[in-house]
Amino acid sequence: MPELPEVETVVRGLRPRLVGQRIRRLRVAEPRVIRGSLRRFRRLLAGARILRLSRRGKYILLELRPAAERSGRYSWIVHLGMTGQFYACAPTTPLLKHTHLVAWLSSGAQLRFRDPRRFGKMLVLREADLEDYFAALGPDPLRISFPGFCRLFVGRRAPVKSLLLNQNRLRGLGNIYSSEALFLSGIHPARPAGTLDRAELQQLYGSLRWVLREAIAGMGTTVSDYRTGDGRPGDYQNYLRVYDREGEPCPRCGALIARLLLAGRSAHFCPECQPRQRRGQPAGDSG
Repeated sequence: MPELPEVETVVRGLRPRLVGQRIRRLRVAEPRVIRGSLRRFRRLLAGARILRLSRRGKYILLELRPAAERSGRYSWIVHLGMTGQFYACAPTTPLLKHTHLVAWLSSGAQLRFRDPRRFGKMLVLREADLEDYFAALGPDPLRISFPGFCRLFVGRRAPVKSLLLNQNRLRGLGNIYSSEALFLSGIHPARPAGTLDRAELQQLYGSLRWVLREAIAGMGTTVSDYRTGDGRPGDYQNYLRVYDREGEPCPRCGALIARLLLAGRSAHFCPECQPRQRRGQPAGDSG
């Protein structure tokens, strides 16, 4: 599933191609990707001008001024799901199977949404309703302060990997970058989150932000379906240290990368670089 770096890459790639453009025409080939009234969705997008693109966690937001409304602004919200692709291209570009939406822009380009597994979704909300819609999401890991980050872990018994994946605690993270950040921090993914001391939290905070920025610079990770805003694969999969490398040597110590399941989600780690217990901690002492 695309995570924060992939969604940020799509937003940055589409922003110069979409801002200021008007949606001249819209075709929805698969209505099931639209949440709410399809008729209202079509009415608000047809003729709308795109004013701004932004990201909230794993969501893409296109701020619109609809031609069908006399006043007020709306946001076209896009979630890529597991296999969604949202990209701009020339109208002569071959239309790929599973392309569920095509928007013709005033520039002559097309904006397409493709999603083979159809877990992605789209909807349009009034600007005034955005905060309520996203109220359950935690803070962005690139914007949260270190004291705020530390507060997320206080008294938490859940494995640290599970806490990082919880969108109510932090928005935008998934298996890839939580695994990479924990490896860089030397923290075992199954460690109870509340047992991390301040030095370990400082290391995790810095590693998480560093790997997210590194992945954005690398245009995201393409394991299977992810594509950038212009339809190209990302590049960061070539630099992953532990994710999806089970049985391969650790780039740091040479031990074999292992994998375990935590609440049904994969966690890749190095058993030597990320010991289950802190170095020097007596056996049986979890604190």
